[in-house]
Amino acid sequence: MKRRKSVRAYGLPSRWRIGTVLLLLILACLLPGILGVAVLFAREYLNGRAQLERDMIATARAMVQSVDTQSFKARITGQVLSTSAALSRNDLEGFHRRAREVIAKTRVGMNFVLTNESGQQLVNTLREFGEPLPRHGNPEIPRRVFATGLPEISEIYIGGVLRKPVISVDVPVMDNDRVRYVLSVGVSLDDFNAILAAQHFPPGWVSAIFDNTGTIAARTHAPEAFVGQKGTVEYIQRISESLEGSMQTVTREGIPTLSVWSRSSVTGWSVGIGIPREILEKDLIRTMTWLAAGLAILLVVGLALAWLAGRRIAGSVRALTEPAIALGKGLSVPVPEVSIQESAEVAVALRQAGELLAARTTSLVAANQELEQLARVDALTGLQNRNSANERLRQEFLRLKRSGHLYVVLFMDIDYFKAINDTYGHDTGDQVLRHVATVLKDTLRESDFVARYGGEEFLAVLPETNAEGALRLAETVRQTVSRHAFPVAERVTVSIGVAMATDQDKNEEVAVRRADTALYQAKADGRNAVRGC
Repeated sequence: MKRRKSVRAYGLPSRWRIGTVLLLLILACLLPGILGVAVLFAREYLNGRAQLERDMIATARAMVQSVDTQSFKARITGQVLSTSAALSRNDLEGFHRRAREVIAKTRVGMNFVLTNESGQQLVNTLREFGEPLPRHGNPEIPRRVFATGLPEISEIYIGGVLRKPVISVDVPVMDNDRVRYVLSVGVSLDDFNAILAAQHFPPGWVSAIFDNTGTIAARTHAPEAFVGQKGTVEYIQRISESLEGSMQTVTREGIPTLSVWSRSSVTGWSVGIGIPREILEKDLIRTMTWLAAGLAILLVVGLALAWLAGRRIAGSVRALTEPAIALGKGLSVPVPEVSIQESAEVAVALRQAGELLAARTTSLVAANQELEQLARVDALTGLQNRNSANERLRQEFLRLKRSGHLYVVLFMDIDYFKAINDTYGHDTGDQVLRHVATVLKDTLRESDFVARYGGEEFLAVLPETNAEGALRLAETVRQTVSRHAFPVAERVTVSIGVAMATDQDKNEEVAVRRADTALYQAKADGRNAVRGC
């Protein structure tokens, strides 16, 4: 049998095979492993129990952070909404509309409630504006906000409108230096149930979220029976003494559990997680049994052989880092000297992959450039298309908002274009579209943007242009098209709507709609006309 030759990776021989290295490592594991199984079993059982408690506390801590995040988002949303211009004008109906829009867009909270100093609700987005409203479900909360001028996170109480347990994040609405109203962001307890559900606890585990008074806000087991009730006396006492910890306790149903908790230092809310001791002991014993059996076989004791084998493996694998980084950056892939046969083969493969990737990248860049051009240009007229026009409108609108540079939108439509198609055929209609596109490119300035917006419609964006200049340019376009000699069709005219964008516009579509309105007015006035809006 011929001896297998060493792989030469660009002239570099590999001296060791990974199978040989692994054989040495396995021998090092098997020889001493059985000696420490008995001691390791007891030790790992205790360590596993402690690690489980730490993991549960970490989970509870993360859940508390999620609860705090819910409250924080509600507070920030409420504070932003409290500065609404509608409140400054005492326009409660306008504020009602704005509050509903915020809920629809942000999905933060289930409702907004505006309360005066007497505790009377003035606005509640769960009701139509003007409908009779009750007093605040917990008048003490707005009284505290009026007294301190600071935001509050409520305990659980029965909502004045919903008549079921809710919480609220209450922020002051300031008028100069005094509190004018209290704005409450209602938070449904379903949001906290979602936090519990997202953890996917194993069956039998019990978890609950408590408010700052120890009242249960959400629970994985029998929430209908326990939400709104206090936690156990022992739990409330322990969470008041420390932010985190664990204890042996009994649930409200009477089940002995290992329980952990984490309490927020910001809001005072807490999360408790309990594992029935029956499940805990069964799972840990089974886990430790398998762990002990595995460690008896696989424990690393032969440090000398294992260290030598590991050093060679680590060196060969580490040598592939630079080629892998170069491959990721699209650079030429160097081939390092390695001592493992398979590592040498991987190094060669990385080099070949780099060469192949470079060739494919070049082809892909060219193809993407061509696709991008096709996606932005109208094939018939050679003008930019609607997608490109929408991007340019967005850019100009953002520039207007940022630096105040004005721009004007021209919305143009070929008059009686359907009649041209019906009378002379679609080939002639296509020629008309191409000729109009040529006239637009020749008539508009180099700094202007023009696109075929759809069908016989064209749109132009005129940056750094005032209304008077835009109307003059639009009239020039109209006259030029009217005088242009079109093939087959005797005469072609266009109607043009002109609209200037303003910093009061909500978005870039507003100016386009105004230009479209002006275009319809030009059509209504007999076509072949320019109208501004």
